[in-house]
Amino acid sequence: MGVVEIGLGVDSRLGLSPSQLRDLAADARAFGYQSMWTNAGADYDPVALCVAWHERSGLPTGISVVPIARNPPAVLALAALTASDMAHGEFTLGIGSGSVTDRPIRAVRDYLGEVAKIAPRVRTVVGALGPQMLRLASRHSTGAALNWCTPEQIAWSREQVGPMATLIEYLRVCVDDDVAAARAALAAQILGYAHARPGSGGYRAHFERMGFHDELAFLDSRKAAGAGPVELARAIPERMLTAFGYAGRGDGAREWFARSAEGLDVAIVRVLTPRPGDVVPVRRVMEAFAPRAAGVSA
Repeated sequence: MGVVEIGLGVDSRLGLSPSQLRDLAADARAFGYQSMWTNAGADYDPVALCVAWHERSGLPTGISVVPIARNPPAVLALAALTASDMAHGEFTLGIGSGSVTDRPIRAVRDYLGEVAKIAPRVRTVVGALGPQMLRLASRHSTGAALNWCTPEQIAWSREQVGPMATLIEYLRVCVDDDVAAARAALAAQILGYAHARPGSGGYRAHFERMGFHDELAFLDSRKAAGAGPVELARAIPERMLTAFGYAGRGDGAREWFARSAEGLDVAIVRVLTPRPGDVVPVRRVMEAFAPRAAGVSA
């Protein structure tokens, strides 16, 4: 595949403090990561973290993504404008519909328009799964932030946005000597998105479109029989687990990542951990997927 930018994605679910997350920046640069990304969780200011990362490492930074219900567009636009200026233009703001269900396409388009009035030069991407949101991303931003996509789905998304749009995506990974614990951490993440009730739309429909209807039906049956979250995580079918993430000791990590990143412009190593609050599994991921150690960008 072509040259892919490899970023590092971390967030508060790792159980680390904002200062601990900030201090990962220098090591990320040393390992060869080319950008740093976080989400819009409620435990810290993601814009401030991105500014701190850039100050520590000089790396481009980004947020993927901020739900439009989180902030008025003028407030987010001013914060993004400040971050972009302090990072010399190397800041990307991801915007997504989040929980908005009433005309989400229009809502995101209008929100982007308001942001652009205040921060016209800030680089934006749109959280997008379906064809309408992907086309909106290509017309009203620099590209799309995908989520939980197989390489085939990435290729389909490229057809929707066209060759000039930037495609970015988190690829979830967990590295630990306790492989069962690593697999459980990954499975819990997948289930949190994919295993909504049938007919609820959103991510459930997204996973079914990619051919995982039978796996989800199997999990439905286990849940109906009384299985709780831990048992469901153990029961997740292998095809689903390996399609959407890596969990192991680190062997074969870069090969999995290269296959999964096919077709992306920015592939983000999204760190998961079986032991929140412990920085060791985080550094294990950083080393296992390090672009510099691999000798090539992707």
